[in-house]
Amino acid sequence: MSKRILAFVRFFKEQGHRDMFLRGELYMNRLKFFKRYEEQTEGNIGDKHEAVSHWLQPEEVTISLEDPRTGEVIKIEGISDPVPVQYLMFDEYHVYCLFAVYFDEDERFENLEDMKLKILPDVRAGDLGSFCSIIEAESFIQRLDKVLPETGVNVGRGLVEYFDPGTFNGSFNGQDAILRKKSSFAHQREYRIFTYNRTIGDEPRVLQIGDLSDITFNCHKSELAKVMVLDEKPTNNSTT
Repeated sequence: MSKRILAFVRFFKEQGHRDMFLRGELYMNRLKFFKRYEEQTEGNIGDKHEAVSHWLQPEEVTISLEDPRTGEVIKIEGISDPVPVQYLMFDEYHVYCLFAVYFDEDERFENLEDMKLKILPDVRAGDLGSFCSIIEAESFIQRLDKVLPETGVNVGRGLVEYFDPGTFNGSFNGQDAILRKKSSFAHQREYRIFTYNRTIGDEPRVLQIGDLSDITFNCHKSELAKVMVLDEKPTNNSTT
């Protein structure tokens, strides 16, 4: 199913952070930052299950220990929660996240209100900041693609796909894991940029893609519903 991205929305907690973005400076934290981030709000910033390569339901996995002296195998009982597997290398990837306004070209909606609820940001969900920038998607991606390939040995970008942690059982191939998250984050409709340059540590990095002020509209979060409007084209029913 083909997806069409119309725009991106980025939320900021401080005006200065938005000014930095408008200059084309994308402040990228390492993935480990989000795994360690502690907050009370569910499905907001922190996610200890970032970049899971495997998500195994308890009834689909067995864990056992083998005594090397006797060969006795002891099966561990009582697994009640899904078992996640994460590769530590992904912790060192730098990532940048935006809300994507997009739709599946084959998707159909009952009415315009249903479409709005599906593709536009819900500012009541989570707290990513009150300062907003709305970015024209095609131009942003074109500018990003001019510099992203040179920033690391492994780079990528794309829409995040979400899985139901209560029912999904399986794995994600390679770097696809970076673009997979639990369904509790689905309201973020995230578009993620990532790069890996073989460095290790906690330091963020800034990706320079050039001035973005000409393709960006800024507003406060409270104004977003008035600024981003989906309306039906008026039909001309007059007769001559």
